[in-house]
Amino acid sequence: MSITEVVGKKIRHHRRSKEITIQELSRKCGLTVNYISLIEKGEANPSLNKLNAIVSSLQVNWSDIMPSNEEQKSTQIKQ
Repeated sequence: MSITEVVGKKIRHHRRSKEITIQELSRKCGLTVNYISLIEKGEANPSLNKLNAIVSSLQVNWSDIMPSNEEQKSTQIKQ
């Protein structure tokens, strides 16, 4: 799994756990529904500013969406 897939999966997890739709997140952070969907699927490589908008909108910490040490090791192997 790539780092973009790991981050996207974590964003989706936090969005769903807060029962926020992609449409709601889109309105909160100013990104399109399509772009957020691509991020969550690991198909987009968002800038730090765009990730910050998502993190702020979800009211989570950066560490909540970053890969764990174990996940980092597996992403490094596949790069």
